[in-house]
Amino acid sequence: MNRFLWASYGMYFLGGTTSVLLGAIMPELLIHYHTAYTSGGILVLLGSIGFIVGVPITANCMRRFHYRFILSGAALAVAIAQIGVLCLPPFFLLGILVVLNGIGAASLETAVASYIMEQFEGRRAIFMSRLEVAFGIGALSLPALASLFIAMHSWRFTSLFIAVIALILSVFWQTISYSLQSPQSSSDSGQGDAQTAAPPIFNGMLSKYSVLVLFLLMILIYVGVEGSLNSFLPSIFTVDLKSLPYLASLSSTVFWSSMVLGRLVIGWIVRRVSYERYLFGSIVMGSVFFLVLIESNTPWLSYLAIFGLGLSLSAVYSITMVYANHIFPGMERTVTSSVTAFAGVGGAVFPAMIGYAMDHLLPKQVLWMILGSIILLLVSFLVIYLSLHIIRQRYWARES
Repeated sequence: MNRFLWASYGMYFLGGTTSVLLGAIMPELLIHYHTAYTSGGILVLLGSIGFIVGVPITANCMRRFHYRFILSGAALAVAIAQIGVLCLPPFFLLGILVVLNGIGAASLETAVASYIMEQFEGRRAIFMSRLEVAFGIGALSLPALASLFIAMHSWRFTSLFIAVIALILSVFWQTISYSLQSPQSSSDSGQGDAQTAAPPIFNGMLSKYSVLVLFLLMILIYVGVEGSLNSFLPSIFTVDLKSLPYLASLSSTVFWSSMVLGRLVIGWIVRRVSYERYLFGSIVMGSVFFLVLIESNTPWLSYLAIFGLGLSLSAVYSITMVYANHIFPGMERTVTSSVTAFAGVGGAVFPAMIGYAMDHLLPKQVLWMILGSIILLLVSFLVIYLSLHIIRQRYWARES
């Protein structure tokens, strides 16, 4: 089991590195191809399309093939794509490689999360938080490595680093022998997640899938907000606070550092706080810190707000996924693959909208747009909570 878990953490670390690669080397990439940021935006869009396409492909493969084949294949797809990027092919071929990388990233995230959900019922939040820590470390460390390579005038070798990790994982998965037929209970491996209200008994498919759609809406909004912050936080600091470029770039470092720190402690928190209470508290606190960011006129207060925002929102994605799987027992693969797909949609659509707003609105107006999205995230959660409460009460009324 330990080898299975460590390989899973490695896959999420790989996913974190691939998620930030284009942003880390974008200026150098565009200079090499003698093109503009519009072409860079197309590459990001192609990556998102590959990610979205990769989710149903993976879900279908999981019904047909062994997990070793799927996970080795996902890592191998990333390795092939990164080796291709290393070779700096013609731009149209680079676009194809970016799509392939997106498919591989979607496959590894979908498959690993689905298997974890199935195998560790009762400890899902704990293990998902560890996966998210691995993802965050990858996303945090790769830009620093890319900066080193750029300083050495060898920026293309950033892709080689990712390719080597992917190849190692592809081979390593073939050495793992772990049965997925007997899920592990929380009593087998330590203290489990805090007690959460039992899944409701739905009165029909309409109510069941309506609640699922609300969960997917939450995921879409959250990943959209996170993706927008990843893409435009330094720009907002530069334009709104008139920060120097190197100081503005620190905002992303502060945000991701606090995200990783928050994910490190979430395993302790979810042993004591139910999924519902965690999500409510974290989204409310995130709204407060973002409001502080909007009202701040000094860099140090803005950095403090960004740090608090990262801590608050650090595990919203993983806990929402875990909570959704808890509400729909027996539907782990459907729920997890749907969550991953909507995460891809949110990560593609929201940054595009915020990018357009950055060109046509004032920075404060853009920040209010993002805060409005966080408030909509909170409303979506409250609707889910109230809907589940009503469904449970109606069931108890019928039974009595």
